[in-house]
Amino acid sequence: MKTVLASRRTKRAFGPLPRESLASLLYAVQIVTEVGSSELGFPISFRAAPSAGAIHPVHLIVSSPDLAGWHRYDPFQHALVGIVSSVDPAEVRQHVDVAVPCQQGTLIMLVAEPAMTSAKYEDAASLVWRDAGILQGYLSLAAQALKLNFCLLGATGEPWASRLVDKPGLYGVGMALVGGL
Repeated sequence: MKTVLASRRTKRAFGPLPRESLASLLYAVQIVTEVGSSELGFPISFRAAPSAGAIHPVHLIVSSPDLAGWHRYDPFQHALVGIVSSVDPAEVRQHVDVAVPCQQGTLIMLVAEPAMTSAKYEDAASLVWRDAGILQGYLSLAAQALKLNFCLLGATGEPWASRLVDKPGLYGVGMALVGGL
């Protein structure tokens, strides 16, 4: 553990990411280890990365050179689920390339569904942003432990995140690139 914490650094060289490595990264930070009942209209869930009220309103959306389109990580089934979207991953990757070249890396967009947190808490926006920050930290440490190159981007994912699917109320709360060595 001490080695992972002491050696964690941003790395901006992104080779192809084997699917097994992506699966390990997503599993490490988001897999549901326990489900609880709630009166919120959706189950609460317990995962490695904490979330206010165990609500987990931040979804991980993935674009990879070897996967067509966008995919959402389903932490209940440990699966990537394809998303039908008019947002072109190539367009988003072009914009990201200006700041940090994507190369062969996998783009992870953090997309929040704040209505989930608002179902339990008043003025929930700061809780959603905190959840996103915690999740970003867990992603960076898990990537380091798995010996993957990882870089958080100074972008929220807007305007693409809110247009990703035809569901109002979603917005981007972060982006990252991850790749093989």
